[in-house]
Amino acid sequence: MRKYLVLFVFCLFTGSSFVLMAQGQRTLAIQYVKPYEYVALDNNLMAKAYLSGENSNSYKTIVFESGRTLKVEQKDGKAWVWLPVIGEPEMIEITARNRKLNQEQLFTPLVTSDWGYFKEGTFHIISSSHQDIAWMDTPEYCMHERVNEIIAPALDIMKSDKDYYFGMEQALNLKEFVEAHPERKNEVIDRYKEGRFTWGATYNQPYEGMQMGEQLIREMYFGKLWIKENFDGVEEETAFNTDVPGRTLQFPQILAKSGVDNLFVSRMREGFYDWHSPDGSSVLTYTPGNYGWAAMFYKLFEEDAIEALHKIQNRVKMWSDYYKKHNLPPHFAIVLSNDASGPVDYGHVVKEWNEIVAKTGANIPSLRHSTVTSFLSEIKQPGAKFENLEGDRPNIWAYIHGPGHHKAITASRKAGRILPSAEIFGTVDALLNKSFDQYPTQRLSKAFEESIYPDHGWGGKNGHITDSIFKEKLEFAADEADKLLQASLNSISEKIKTEKSNGIVVYNDLSWNRSGLASVKIDNATAYYVIDDKGNVVPSQTSTGNSNEIQFYAADIPSLGYKTFYLRKGRKSSKVIKAVAPNSLTNDYYTMHLGKGGISYLFDHNLGAEIMNTTRFSGGDILSMGYNGNGAGEFTQMTEPNMEDYDKMSNHIGNWEIVADGAVYTEYENKAKFKHISTVAQRIRVFHQEKKIDFFIDFLNWDGTHNREFRFAVPLNMENSKIKYEVPLAIAEVGKTEMKNAPGGWAWGGTYDQKPVTIHPREVMNFIAAENEDFAVTMATDVALADWIDPTREAVDYTVLQGILMASHKSCHGEGNWYHQTGDHHFKFSLASHKKDESTSFQFGTASNHPLRTVLKPKSNTKGDLAQEMSFFNVSDPMVRISTIKKSEKNNDVIMRLVEMEGKDKESKIELAMPFEQLIKTNLIEEEESKLPSSGKDFKVNIGHNAIDTYKLIFSK
Repeated sequence: MRKYLVLFVFCLFTGSSFVLMAQGQRTLAIQYVKPYEYVALDNNLMAKAYLSGENSNSYKTIVFESGRTLKVEQKDGKAWVWLPVIGEPEMIEITARNRKLNQEQLFTPLVTSDWGYFKEGTFHIISSSHQDIAWMDTPEYCMHERVNEIIAPALDIMKSDKDYYFGMEQALNLKEFVEAHPERKNEVIDRYKEGRFTWGATYNQPYEGMQMGEQLIREMYFGKLWIKENFDGVEEETAFNTDVPGRTLQFPQILAKSGVDNLFVSRMREGFYDWHSPDGSSVLTYTPGNYGWAAMFYKLFEEDAIEALHKIQNRVKMWSDYYKKHNLPPHFAIVLSNDASGPVDYGHVVKEWNEIVAKTGANIPSLRHSTVTSFLSEIKQPGAKFENLEGDRPNIWAYIHGPGHHKAITASRKAGRILPSAEIFGTVDALLNKSFDQYPTQRLSKAFEESIYPDHGWGGKNGHITDSIFKEKLEFAADEADKLLQASLNSISEKIKTEKSNGIVVYNDLSWNRSGLASVKIDNATAYYVIDDKGNVVPSQTSTGNSNEIQFYAADIPSLGYKTFYLRKGRKSSKVIKAVAPNSLTNDYYTMHLGKGGISYLFDHNLGAEIMNTTRFSGGDILSMGYNGNGAGEFTQMTEPNMEDYDKMSNHIGNWEIVADGAVYTEYENKAKFKHISTVAQRIRVFHQEKKIDFFIDFLNWDGTHNREFRFAVPLNMENSKIKYEVPLAIAEVGKTEMKNAPGGWAWGGTYDQKPVTIHPREVMNFIAAENEDFAVTMATDVALADWIDPTREAVDYTVLQGILMASHKSCHGEGNWYHQTGDHHFKFSLASHKKDESTSFQFGTASNHPLRTVLKPKSNTKGDLAQEMSFFNVSDPMVRISTIKKSEKNNDVIMRLVEMEGKDKESKIELAMPFEQLIKTNLIEEEESKLPSSGKDFKVNIGHNAIDTYKLIFSK
């Protein structure tokens, strides 16, 4: 079927005589032959068309306002005419054999002469393929499709069309391709060096705010660095995270310090942004509004060059003022990308377009195939002004992970925490051995890669397969991290001098001294007590529910180091001042009352303040609500829970029972039955040696009912509080660290017009905290999402800290799976009240998710080389965190990464247990930048606010 472009034109006359004459007249429509038929004539093109309207068979000429006359030919019942394609709108008179039928109206050519700011510019066709690991089908199916039906055909087109360009968005796709077709690797390198086939600088396209800091950094190791090392030194300059409507604070810094210049995003107002991280580093960020719009809706190149000229001119007119304001070169991108879209060669349109420009001599931009990197290299000219952008964009798709995939994301977060610790103590062990021969390079690399493999494409068609593969990889990474860390600790422990049997070496994997709960397994633990290396009795008790495990309070464990304790037979205990009843407790820190659903009263003796407001919820309450969202989808605001079948733990009788009581802690348990959960077990553990309360939540036999959500809630005696929470490598604050304006950009559901400050719940790492002038409360969490606003009907005004436990919703894919998550689920939270202090919140929240590790040494070792207590690495400022210490990617030197968490410029001193010979500043992916005049067992560095800085330490060979 032929399609016709109907160009409606309108009569423009003045004077009352025209009004009388024009009554009842209609504009004559001009219909062009499609595809366009045209000839070159007098520095223009003449396109074939016919006049459509009443009495059209009587027309004989068209007289232009400029004086030009064109003949109308009557043939096959139509009034044919050749009309100029390019020109300015002007009045025409269409004459007929009967003068009474003459018609005067405005004629607008298909392509006007006015290309405004772009008249001498260039239009870039950017063809690429947006790739989830799996969305259109299973990971295996999608990998086969992109390797054989997208990447290989794109390379084939490039063989015959030297002007064709194409792009893939992530390094993982490149890895898949060369593993499937190693014989084409050199071909890929050649096209890469020509700039015709480019790949994204990140490993894949993740939820940035979900990954732990080192996991997010490893996107660059397995992306940018891997490409450079495996593809003849190619420097990939552009990263993509196209689909997800969310950005985390430190991602621009990660890119900038990895040598990546550009970031391509979508679902955000079209434009060019200088996007800053809090430290001041930035990356040029480009967005077309929505990555799929040009391909799905505009269809600019589906016909021929004239149609493309006509459509694009209408698109770019609105951009002239923007380009002028920002002094941008006249280069404009048309991004042709869609989910799993294959390569399309518009070379015929490009050729025809540029021939038209050459033949007519018109001031029309040239057209070419291009890539994002090539396009932005043209934009980044001296004097160009990009929109300044600061702050993060909370992810409105956050429900797709965490609440929707609780066990998988628990494994992801565990891997993200333990893998850097395994690197650190693996490095320590190698330094002690004076050899990296046993350093588990390949196993660590594999575990890290598996830990970041899941991208933003959870669910989708056959999503149950995708989700199970993602979960399997994450659980492998977490299990491998645990094994690797324990192996290093065991090896180090063999070198520690212990003069008595049953030594317990307690390890601290964080870069500040800390105290906390430690545990060790031994048969008949009730027959033992614990002493320190000086013989002092240490508070201890048998573990809840395990008579073969003893738990004790390990005080003052050195930074990234250890301290030795000992088990002794007998019964000695530490005196603890406390008053304990089945529903109340008083110790040095708190007075606590228990009621329905949790804590009904909590008074802090140090602060002299009542911490909770329990008029609506109890402390540690569990909420069951309706939820009709789908995690990821074409909506523009996060779906809120609803009150369908609303229930909460405090609606049920509080049957509290003391299940453990000792010198370290007292623990209470309460159980209830919820609809769809056979047992909800709630345990509250109050510590006596430190100011801390743990909450354990067990869901037993959850039946997977659809459209439910569960939350853990702590209501605070606090209004108008500041809310702070940890994000990857930074601390965010509600109302302060978000981008200030609504992001704009488009989805099927409309425009993203919600200001980020209003978005909740949000992705969090280790903690969320609330503070006012009187006190602060920090809640450590092991779930991915947290909130602070009452989600129920008639919401309270005071702060309610919450962890989103689970949500049983469906993939937004039409053939997608339900995230029902049947079975048992276990959750843990920790709580502390304190004076407002970001350092306390950060250290408490992080330490709560980094339990102290132990190694039992049944036999003494009087010949050990290491002291009974040691710090291998220590930082003078506890808010300058050592993110990792690892073997260099290139040799046996040591890499140390520091992160300033407080937002202050500092000079920090780093102390080491072993002397080094040379210190070198590197970028994030370990490429050397400058040598620093330091050696010995310590060095000082200036680290800027919120900076992520990496150093290479060269030790004696």
